[in-house]
Parts: sequence; C-alpha cells; structure tokens
Amino acid sequence: MSFFAELKRRNVLRVAAAYVVAAWLVIQVVETIFPAFGFSDAAIRIVVIVFSICLVPILVLAWVFELTPEGLKLDKDVDRSQPYTSQTGKRIDRIIMVLLALGISFFAFDKFLLDPARDATREMAAEQRGRAQGLVQSYGDKSIAVLPFVDLSPAADQAYFSDGIAEELLNLLANIRELRVISRSSAFRYRGDDIHIPTVAEELNVAYVLEGSVRKAGDELRITAQLIDARADAHVWSETYDRQLRDVFEIQDEISQAIVDELQIQLLGVRRSADRTDPETYALYLHALHLHQAEEIGGTDVEELLHQVLERDPDYVPALNLMVGAIFRMTGDFGIKYSLDEGIPLMRRYVDRVLAIDPENSHANAHRGWMAFFFNNDLETAAIYINRALEYDPTAPFTLHAAGVINRRIGRNEEAIAFGEAALLRDPMCSVCLYSVMMASMRSGQYEKALAASERRMRVATGGWFSRGNIYLLMGDAQKALELYDNQKRNKIHWLSSRVIALHELGDTNARDAALAELQQIDDRWASLELAKCHAWMGNIDEAFDWLDRYVNPESPVFAMEFTGVLWTPFLRNLRNDPRWLALREQANLGPERFAAIEIKIP
Repeated sequence: MSFFAELKRRNVLRVAAAYVVAAWLVIQVVETIFPAFGFSDAAIRIVVIVFSICLVPILVLAWVFELTPEGLKLDKDVDRSQPYTSQTGKRIDRIIMVLLALGISFFAFDKFLLDPARDATREMAAEQRGRAQGLVQSYGDKSIAVLPFVDLSPAADQAYFSDGIAEELLNLLANIRELRVISRSSAFRYRGDDIHIPTVAEELNVAYVLEGSVRKAGDELRITAQLIDARADAHVWSETYDRQLRDVFEIQDEISQAIVDELQIQLLGVRRSADRTDPETYALYLHALHLHQAEEIGGTDVEELLHQVLERDPDYVPALNLMVGAIFRMTGDFGIKYSLDEGIPLMRRYVDRVLAIDPENSHANAHRGWMAFFFNNDLETAAIYINRALEYDPTAPFTLHAAGVINRRIGRNEEAIAFGEAALLRDPMCSVCLYSVMMASMRSGQYEKALAASERRMRVATGGWFSRGNIYLLMGDAQKALELYDNQKRNKIHWLSSRVIALHELGDTNARDAALAELQQIDDRWASLELAKCHAWMGNIDEAFDWLDRYVNPESPVFAMEFTGVLWTPFLRNLRNDPRWLALREQANLGPERFAAIEIKIP
C-alpha cells in the first residue's frame, strides 16, 4: 500500500482538514473579539502560532490512533473487518461539513454586518491619525518641550522665579511658527529628579527637550540650560550664564537664539524678543504668574501683585494679559469677587490696553473673541478676533481651543475636532481640549473616537464619569452607562436625570419613575433643563417643552452662551423638528441663518 493510501486509511487527511477548518474558524473569531477586550495583535499572532505548532502532534496522533466505539486504540490493535472503521471516516467528514458551514456563516456575518462598522471605525481612526501625523510631520524634527527649571537658590525659595524663566523661554520659542512647542500645562507636569527624557519625549511627541536650573542670590543670577536630543537621550547643547538680574531678558533671548541655531530653523521674519521691564517688576510678575497657575480659582493675592507690577510698568503686556485671566476667575459664577457687571468692563479695559500697545498680540485678540462669545453672544465679533489671533499665532493652545469650542457650539463638529486635535499637539494633557474633542466626536456619532478622548481625559483630570456614561448610552449599552453614572453621585441633579434615561432604556419603569419623581422635587433651574432632557428622550415632547420654558432665562447675560451648549445635546434631538424648537432658538438669537454666516478659518 502506498504512503498516500495509508494516510487515507488512517484518516490522517480527514483529521488534518478538520483541524485546519476548526483552527481557521477560531482564528477568525479571535481576530474579531480580541480587540474589543484590549488584546493587541501580538495575542492574535500567539493563537496562530499555537495552532500551527499543534498541527504536527495532531497528525501524529491521527496516524498512531484510531477512534472506535471503545475509545482511542492503537492503529495496529484495530480489527479492520469491523464496520465501525469506515464509520469513523464518515463521522469525521460530517464534522468537517459542520465546521465548514459554521465558517461560511461566520464569514457572511463578518463580511456583511461587522465589516461595514469596522471599516467606518478604521476610516475615522485613519483620518484622525492622518490629521495628527500631517501636522506633526509638517514640523519635521523641529519640536520641543521646555521642562520646569530646577531652583538651586541657597534658600530654595525661588521656585516661582525658575518656573517663570522656563515659561518665558517657552513663550519666546512658541512664537516661532516653524517650531512646535509643547505648552506649559503639559510640559510642567514633568518635575523632579526621576524624569526619563525619552519617556517624556514619547508621551509629548517631541524630538527635543530643554531643561535647566536657576540659582538666584540677591541680584546675582546663574541660569544653566541644556538642549537634549530626546530620541538619543544625548546632549546637543548646554550653556551656563552668570549675570546680573537686570540681564535676565538678554539671557532668555540668547538661549532661544541658541536653540533656533541648533535646530537650524530659517525664520521668515524677525524673531520676537522677550517683553522687557525692570528686574524687580519682572520678579513680581513671575510671582503673580506662579500663584495664578497654582490656583484653580482666582485669588486677590494674584490681582494685588499684578497691580504692583502695573504701577511700576503700566504697559507691561504680559502682566496686562495675566490680569485678564485673573479677573475672569473672580467674576460671576466662576469666582468670589466681581459680579458680571463689574468684571466684564475690567477685563475689557485691560484687553484694550494690550491691543493699543500691540494690536497683533495673539493672546489679547483671543481674549477679546472669547469674551465676545462667552459674555455677549456676539458670535460675529468672536469669529473676527479669533481669526485674527490665529493669523498672528496659529499654534496657541488657548486660541485653538476657543476656536474649537465656538465651532462645537454652532454645530460644526468636524471643525471642532480639527481645532481640538491641533490644540492637543501643543498641549497633549489639556483636559478641556480633550473634553471638546470628546463632545464633538460624540455629537457627530464617532463614538470610538469619543471613548478614546474620554479615556485620555480621565488620565489627566478627575471626574468624567457622566460623559463616558453618555457615550456608552448612545452606543446602546445602557447597563454600562448606568454603572458609570453611579460612580459620581455628587451632582444629584445630573445623576438623577442620567439614571432616568438609562433606566428607561433598560425597561425598568418603576426605578425610572422613582428617579424622575425625585428629580421633580428639586426646585432648581438646572433641574428643569435635565427634566426636559428626560422627557425629550422618552418621547414626551409637550412635557419636555414645558420644562424647557422653566429653564429659559433670556435676562441672563450668559444665557445665550449656555444655550449653545444645550442646542446640540443628543438628549434633546427629538425636539429639533418641532416648530417650538426653532422658536426657542430665535428667542435666544441663535437661529440657523446666523450660525451659517459664522466662519472660523482653519490655518
């Protein structure tokens, strides 16, 4: 008997066919479900390798053993005259047919049901990667993060001064359009002796890192700076400057120029120099800047220090810009000192002073645009000033974020995502930028992108459970959404409304009605808005408009800005075809025609 005939007699070929079909089916299922559980391609490769290795011993076993009604027997012990020997082959044939049927069914399910959704996800992911990579590659290797400088002063009491020096260097470099500079809020998270430069560079996606130290004793100043090629973790350039305090601005200019020279950047125009004042005034400003960045809400100590700065130098632009931010934190619902009627004119006065001194100051133009949007519902003026700010500095994170927020508030989600992602290139750990990308992605139905932004945001900021729950709810997983909502019960109004909607989706009407009744007992304008969302989601259109009427407050100077955030929430989408919805938009002066005329140009 030939070897091939012996393989057939011992059913080795049948077993091989059955094994290959079964292995292929398992691998197809693994490729589909492993990514959903966070497994990488490496795990799928391991499964393929294991099946490949196991083929040889399976074939050996098929050669040596025969399946009989009494179980496995050695082939030499099998009585070939018995009828079950032919039945074994037929049984294996049936197994192969069943496996093939399962394989064909899974192929059809994967091709016609799973593939379109997977392709859409891949396209969105590719678009996002392409946009980010395109922006990064447009800078080539010319990208840098400036880490906080170490305070080496004798009393170790000059942290604010050393941080200020590093930030002023960052600001000088950020004005060079050919250089991508990571913002302070992301770069200054890396502080201490255990910093691993390649890790920092990978997380911030930069080619170079600038670090250094400051030693200040009286009027004597020593600043050391070193530029590091982060990919090789090798020093490119370093220098130590021993000068008087009055020379600090010259030192900053020298360091920034040295970096420009090392990175071989060809400037298209005149490189901006440091804003200068006298050394004592500068030290006061750096102290105010340090306090402002260390506090989550406004403080009168920051304002007092800035008043001292501006008494000494009324035209010092960095202090004027910082004063706008300090007053914003202390105004209205955001702070503790000024009402809206008091704070808004003060902010405008300082912005006007900056623009009178430097009409092309990007920060002041962005402030003017943000204030026009935030306090006056003046979208037209906001667009004018934001466009100017982008023209003067198209990489400023605050301006990019503001442009993204305004686009999101007028329903242009793709533009909002583009601006948000551009801001994240400069400030990768910007939680408000991640929030903006997450919300725009969620509202445009790009739920996987929204989840990714939510995950990044929760790594750099507290909270975020409600937003993440909303994404899962819109994806159809109400149970997961409910679990996330229950992680954050401090905001009772929001928690109850979220529970109502999730329980409605789960069909638990008793628990839903109990939560709805509890929410209705809260006498609060924001509770009225949440009740409107609940009824709109459940299809109770008239009740939703009744509750919206209780929420609407056209007398509030910030109502229109608030309502732009309500306009596009998916929880009110059942109202948008009702004439009352358009009437409500017109009442807030937020009609479609007005939005259509607004344009913020992507640089």
